[in-house]
Amino acid sequence: MREPFPTRDHGLVYALDLRSVGRERELYAAAKAGTMERLRPGAYRSRPPTDPEESPAERDRSRYRMMVRAAAAQLDRPVFTGHSAIALAGMPILGPWPDEVFVRSRNGTASRRRGVVTIARTADVPITARAGIAMTSIEFSLIQVARRAPLEAALTATDAALYTPPWGGAVPWTSIHRLHAEHERLLPYPGSRRMDEVLRRATDGAATPLETLSRLVIEELGFPQPVLQHRLRLDELERDAYLDFWWPDHGVVGEADGRGKYRGRARAAASGARGTRDPAALAAATVIDEKRREDAIRRRVRGFARWDWAEAMRRHPIDHYLTATGLPKTRRPRRLLTQK
Repeated sequence: MREPFPTRDHGLVYALDLRSVGRERELYAAAKAGTMERLRPGAYRSRPPTDPEESPAERDRSRYRMMVRAAAAQLDRPVFTGHSAIALAGMPILGPWPDEVFVRSRNGTASRRRGVVTIARTADVPITARAGIAMTSIEFSLIQVARRAPLEAALTATDAALYTPPWGGAVPWTSIHRLHAEHERLLPYPGSRRMDEVLRRATDGAATPLETLSRLVIEELGFPQPVLQHRLRLDELERDAYLDFWWPDHGVVGEADGRGKYRGRARAAASGARGTRDPAALAAATVIDEKRREDAIRRRVRGFARWDWAEAMRRHPIDHYLTATGLPKTRRPRRLLTQK
């Protein structure tokens, strides 16, 4: 039986370490065979098993975060920014994560080399740390994402940084005021108009990436801007409902159902399911709980539409569902999304 490869923090394996003990070829053979995964030049990890509870987007973010951690060990005192900083902070984006890490330059020079993009330093930037890894402030990092990423990716990260649950219990990473202040402080800078587009749409009321995507689709299609996370009291259930999208002038509700939200509702349903741990019982409790909630909401509104990730990505199902509720289009349709 082969001896395991020596690892450092987070189970990472470095070719330089194996070269010193004469096992570098063995590492490359393992990568070719698929048992080791190359994260970046000279850095590998054991290929992780597929977790059925983890979405492809979550797996991609995990891969990218490990790439950044590997770069932190390989580079000379890096200060991460952009995608790399928000990945370390745990924020999502919509779409694939890059294959490069982003660091702040120590001078005014920008460069791209061996999977590292260096952002020119044009102003003093606050530095923080996460798990001992230096990174630029959340505000500066989000601006760097907006300069390079599609609108849907940058807005997803920004909404996640701003999100404040209406029922309390969580502190956002930043505020819209701090984002605007950092944007104004750095002006003029290349790509600032892209950040203008993000700031114009950013909100602290989008609970999931699917809700951010849905807002962009709603805008693309020409429907009016909805109210987010509207509180509706359901007396018969002795609880409040927080509506994803609410058009008060038309009495229409829209609900975007991603897996994250159902997980949250499953936990809530489980708390009333006499402590059972049976997955089938929990799933049934979740469905029943959601059906009762939806029925209670429908009794109070004129129109109700629900969609999921696949329907939001295709766009036209949302168009069909909202049109069927009687919601009018008040804006000219326009293309915003790059995701197909």
